[in-house]
Amino acid sequence: MEFCFSFLCSFGNMIYKEKRESVSKEDLARATLVTITNNIGSVARMCAVNEKINRVVFVGNFLRVNTLSMKLLAYALDYWSKGQLKALFLEHEGYFGAVGALLGLPNFS
Repeated sequence: MEFCFSFLCSFGNMIYKEKRESVSKEDLARATLVTITNNIGSVARMCAVNEKINRVVFVGNFLRVNTLSMKLLAYALDYWSKGQLKALFLEHEGYFGAVGALLGLPNFS
C-alpha cells in the first residue's frame, strides 16, 4: 500500500499530456529516486516492526554521496513509525555490504 501511495505521489501527474511535456529529465530522475528510497524505507520499517527493533542501520553504495536518500529514509522511518524507529547511517557505508557478505559465507573448515 505504501509503495502504491509513494508511486502515485511521484508520478501521478504523468497521466496528463501537458504535464508530461513540461517535465524535465532531472524531475523524472528525482521522482524515481524518491520513489525507490521511500520503498526501501517502507520495507525497512515493516522488517523492523516484524523483528521488534527500534533502530535500522542503512549501508551500501546506494547511499554514497546521496544525502537526499539519507534524509528521505530518516524522515520516512520517523514519520511512518510515529517516532518509534530511528534510521542510522555509517560513515563508510559502501564497505559494510561486503562485510555482511563475508560474514554470511559458510564455514568450510
